[in-house]
Amino acid sequence: MAKRNSYIPCTLSNYRILEDRMLNIKKNIGHSDEIAKKIYTSMDAYQADIPMHTYTADQGGIFNLEFSLDGRLLVAACEEKSVLIFDASNQRQIKKISDAHSSCVNCIRFLGSNMFATCSDDNTVKVWDTRRLKVAKRTLQGHSNWVKNIEYLERDQIMITSAFDGSIYAWDLKSPTENNLLHNNVFKMNGLMRTKLTPDGSKMVICTTSGYIIIIHDLNLETLSNDVKSFRPNLYRLMQLSGQTFPSVTIFNHLFNQNRKQNRLEFIDDFPNEAEVISSLQIHPMGWCALSRNINAEENEEWTAVHDIQTRDPNDYRDAYRIVDEPAIPDDEDESADEESVNRRPTDIWMGFITNEHLSAYRAQRGPNIPDSIHTTMGIINSGIIGHNAFRRQFRGRNEDENRIMINLPRLTHFAKEKSVGKGYIKELCFSSDGRIICSPFDKGIRLLGFNQHMQELCYCVPTQPKELYTIAEMNNYHPDVVVSCKFNPKHYQMVSGCLGGTIVWYKPIL
Repeated sequence: MAKRNSYIPCTLSNYRILEDRMLNIKKNIGHSDEIAKKIYTSMDAYQADIPMHTYTADQGGIFNLEFSLDGRLLVAACEEKSVLIFDASNQRQIKKISDAHSSCVNCIRFLGSNMFATCSDDNTVKVWDTRRLKVAKRTLQGHSNWVKNIEYLERDQIMITSAFDGSIYAWDLKSPTENNLLHNNVFKMNGLMRTKLTPDGSKMVICTTSGYIIIIHDLNLETLSNDVKSFRPNLYRLMQLSGQTFPSVTIFNHLFNQNRKQNRLEFIDDFPNEAEVISSLQIHPMGWCALSRNINAEENEEWTAVHDIQTRDPNDYRDAYRIVDEPAIPDDEDESADEESVNRRPTDIWMGFITNEHLSAYRAQRGPNIPDSIHTTMGIINSGIIGHNAFRRQFRGRNEDENRIMINLPRLTHFAKEKSVGKGYIKELCFSSDGRIICSPFDKGIRLLGFNQHMQELCYCVPTQPKELYTIAEMNNYHPDVVVSCKFNPKHYQMVSGCLGGTIVWYKPIL
């Protein structure tokens, strides 16, 4: 167990802080930065009035940690079906729900002062009341694969869940039915990992297994499913990478138009490495940026990245596209559909969109020679827009979109390389409640990272070029196994971390 602090000079002593407060002395410019230095550089594990508990009997790893909105309770999502509840003031375990789910619990989200939701690999979401924990208040079924995260839009009382079935569901907590809640599948895509909302609910941020992040600006959940109907993000991303345009993809260019009033799409793909799976995602408390953790295709590197997600000046998007010289649709409309289906060969982008399972099925049915008309059976074509004439009608009045590919703006601001350990497990990062500090799982301990050595808020130290995050403190071997979760208390200077071995370590400033 060892802690290594970076040298960060602080001009405030404990005595001076108390004296200034007692005398009500006016604070100088930069006083809050000095207080932050004092507090965060002194964060360390501590012993409570009772011995630290190690809950390794039957609950397994600590996959997620979440404080209640008032900071009084801590709830832990555990590998072996259980949920642990602690009193944050004295770290006592006050309740254990042994069989909260029938498989591992992945995420906790508080929906109010007494209500919280859990999701699991058993494909369900459960809503609990802290005053009556004997049974779940409600069990929500709808997903067909592991449910990985939960968000809550407080103003509309809508809970957002996403799962490995590629679906994002919106559950209306105001409209319960006899057996369930009214819910709507608002977005669907292959390779969905995590979904987050900004604190004001104006943006939805989605990370994927394909090395890019999706931002939905000016979010309107009521119209989202209709706005993005038939849109395939992975296919559009493949088109960006290959430089080949197709009418069934470029007809969705309007979703990226900076003049859209709601549900405008934007992709983020500038990472410090060749990111493949973006496994973890968090949003800054002020909604300024997105914090993510990714691994590369070889699974031998892990990186933390910070991306600006704020709305940009419309002029920034003016030239954010490229025109492909080769036309997406042949000029010769007289060619018969039969002749076209025989002679046209699907290009690389189409073949890249077809999964290995599709190819295997076609080889089994048709032999080694896959027919050139394979692209007509793909889901994107089955949207009802079939045939060149139909595509021409879609482009009528905006022919410039026919061969246009939108370009992603650079948004990376900060990054840090992580240790590649605990392969196959997602490491959940977090922001402090003031947004100054990032806590990142680091092998069997954690790291505290800042945007610069002065621990300033991001708005005061926005770099002109991507910059490495500053390591404030590194706490090694505080756990017996790899750390996979951490969380700051929203009301107090308190922090926790959990590992695969089942231990939870509590931290506070040791002044």
